[in-house]
Amino acid sequence: MAIEQKIEETKNADFFDILILLVKWKKFLLLVSAFVFILSYLSIYLFIPEEFEAKSVIIPSDNQQLSGLSSLMKNLGNLPIGLKGSSSSAEMDMYTTILNSRSTLEDIIKKFDLMKDYNPESMEKTVKAFRKSIVTEVTDENSYAITVRAYTPKKAVDISNYILELINKREIELNIAKSKNNRMFLEERYNEMKDNLRLAEDSLSLYQQETGMFEAKEQTKVIINAYSTIESELTAKQIELSIVEKTFAENSSQVQNLRTEVNEFEHKLKEMKQGDNGESIILALNTLPLKAKNYLRHYRDVEIYSKILEFLVPMYEQARFEEQKNVPVLQIVDAPVTPEKKAYPPRVLFSFLIAFGGFIISFFYVLFQENEKLRKSEKLKYIFENATRWK
Repeated sequence: MAIEQKIEETKNADFFDILILLVKWKKFLLLVSAFVFILSYLSIYLFIPEEFEAKSVIIPSDNQQLSGLSSLMKNLGNLPIGLKGSSSSAEMDMYTTILNSRSTLEDIIKKFDLMKDYNPESMEKTVKAFRKSIVTEVTDENSYAITVRAYTPKKAVDISNYILELINKREIELNIAKSKNNRMFLEERYNEMKDNLRLAEDSLSLYQQETGMFEAKEQTKVIINAYSTIESELTAKQIELSIVEKTFAENSSQVQNLRTEVNEFEHKLKEMKQGDNGESIILALNTLPLKAKNYLRHYRDVEIYSKILEFLVPMYEQARFEEQKNVPVLQIVDAPVTPEKKAYPPRVLFSFLIAFGGFIISFFYVLFQENEKLRKSEKLKYIFENATRWK
């Protein structure tokens, strides 16, 4: 507690002592600071190589805003399915993935012999160092900026242009590979649906030949109307026969004729209901529901496979087109230009920081040299003893 109290009592005096030392040794401190500044500047200039930046700005081309299949799907508005096109952010994420891939980095390193610049003995270390020389960002305007650092302005521009070429090439390769996989998948489904449709059409045709059911809805309507007409006529004849039997004798020709007609109508109606007459296009009433149901099932299969095939054909053709498409996928907004000034290192800033550090060290040196009491003081002793303590 005594040392803390003594420090508090002499606090103001210590501050003025510091000012006095600064004034007294100002030439020495300034000379040391200037010397350190010059030495550090020269050291940075001689031993830290300059780096230059080349920046390019790109955006996905219009044909990449919506992939071919997605665009086609979107235009098929009458279909109960739709796909959204890939967003530009997804494309830019793909650019970053391609650019940061080891294959891309090694390709650039070998192309420009960058192992000499970074680490001639290790490709692994060169890849890590070179990866830090490439900075990418998505701007507020939703564009993609690539900044490349190199030890010469020309190399920075050349690497930047080559990166754009590689991204475009790899993106095209990925799109073609994706389109090929889509085409192969759609081709399998297309062939499968064609076979299924052919089988469904054959089954429907065979069922029509076997049963005589050619069109369920209209044919059923016609059959029901035919049955209704015959039953109505039969009912009318039966009523007429009842009246005639009450009017004429049992063996009269009128009664016999009407009874014969009624019997013929009843026989015909029974034949139609049971399907005894195989040549008739009027199907048996007792088999009509089952035949109509089975017909609709066969017809439904044909319709389903036809709709699926109708849906798959444009997608399959589009996938074949996409597989052959080899067009640029990038739009260059700002091409890289040769930098006029270095980007790194900031020699003046680093030199000022080092000179400031030299000034602080020089000041403490002066402080200890000027004040013998300070070297032996309880304050200094307290500082040395408690500098590493936490409690």
